[in-house]
Amino acid sequence: MKKQKKTQFLILYSFCVALFLIFALGPILWSFIMSITPQVEVESNTTNLLPESADFSNYRKLLSGESQQGELFVKGMGNSLLVAVLSLLVGIPVAILGAYSISRLRFRGAIPVRNVLLFTMAIPVFATIIPLYKIFVSFHLMDSFLGLVLVYVTSFLPLTVWLLMGYFSTIPKELEEAAYVDGCSPFNTMIFIILPVSYPIIFAASLIVFLTTWNQFQIPLVLAPSHATKPIAVVVSEFVTKNTMDYGLMNAGGIIALFPPALIAIIFRKFLISGMVGGSTKG
Repeated sequence: MKKQKKTQFLILYSFCVALFLIFALGPILWSFIMSITPQVEVESNTTNLLPESADFSNYRKLLSGESQQGELFVKGMGNSLLVAVLSLLVGIPVAILGAYSISRLRFRGAIPVRNVLLFTMAIPVFATIIPLYKIFVSFHLMDSFLGLVLVYVTSFLPLTVWLLMGYFSTIPKELEEAAYVDGCSPFNTMIFIILPVSYPIIFAASLIVFLTTWNQFQIPLVLAPSHATKPIAVVVSEFVTKNTMDYGLMNAGGIIALFPPALIAIIFRKFLISGMVGGSTKG
C-alpha cells in the first residue's frame, strides 16, 4: 500500500514538474525558434513549428552594432548595466545602514519606521508614475541616469531593508556586546562583526535589486524617453513599430537580454536561496 502511494506521488510530482517546465521554458524556447526563423517563413501560412533553415542574421545584426538596430541594442544593454550597477552601489549601503539601525539600535520611533516601511512595500511604483513625472520635469531629472537610479533605489529600499532586518535580528547580540567591551563603536561593530556573517542576505538583496532593475520597463518608458538613457527592455519593444513588425529581431533581442540576469542568477543562486531563507526567519 505504501509503495503504491509512493508511486502515485512520484507520478504526480513528475507531472507537476513537467508542467512547470513547459510554462517556464516553453516561451523561451518558442522565442528562440522565432529568432532563427527567416521573416518570410514567419509571415507565411504554414503549420511547421521549426524553420526549414536556421537563420542567425538577427543575432549578428544586433551584436555587431553596425546596423541602426544593433547600435541601439548595444547602447541599451550598456544603459541597463550602468543603471543596475549604480542602483546597487547606492541602494545596498543605504539599506544596510537602515536595516542595522532599525533592528539593532534602540531609538525612539523605530517601530513606526518599521511599520511605514512595511506599508510602502504594498504601494506599486506605477501608481506614483504621474507625480514622479511632474517631479522629474520640475527638477530637470527627465532622461537622466540619476533620476532612474533615484526611483529604483527608493522603490526597492523597503524590500531590501526588510530582508536585511530579518537576517540581522537572527544574529546573537552577544557578538555585539563583546565588540563593545573591546571598544568598538556601533559603526565599527556593524562593519567588522555584523556584515561578515551577513554576506548571504547581502548577496540575495543585491541580486534582487539587480534583476529587478534590469527588467524594468514601465518606469524608463515614461522617464527615459531618449536613446541616450533607454534600457534594453524599452529598446527591444521598439523593434515593433506601427508599420513594421520584425518578430525575429525582437525575439533575438529578448534572448540576448535574458543572458546577463540568467547567468548571474545561476552563478549566485546559492546565496539567493540561503539569504532569502535566513531573512524570512525573523522580522
